[in-house]
Amino acid sequence: MKMKLVALTRPNPGREAEYHEWYDTKHLPELVNKFGMAGAQRYKLAARLMGNDTNEYLAIYDIEADDPMALLGAIGAASQAGELTQSDAQDFGTCYTALFTEHGERVVPA
Repeated sequence: MKMKLVALTRPNPGREAEYHEWYDTKHLPELVNKFGMAGAQRYKLAARLMGNDTNEYLAIYDIEADDPMALLGAIGAASQAGELTQSDAQDFGTCYTALFTEHGERVVPA
């Protein structure tokens, strides 16, 4: 089953450099490599179109797994066991993460 794990985040004020360093060199590589993800990439907000979310950064993780809940459980267990590098440079008060499974076919230009 193909899935996307998405995370909308922002750094704590004054901790931007530390946040980006952790996210780019620790967090993304650890998740991708430890859990066999197909890849991950970060994006910076270019323009707000609707809504009032204050997060400036988006990470999208490409996942193929048979059991979405088993994957989330494994990530949670690794985090609790200290196997993932943590950082308090991220503003956890605004963080939004969700796991999506494919729904429908991909639309491409005709």
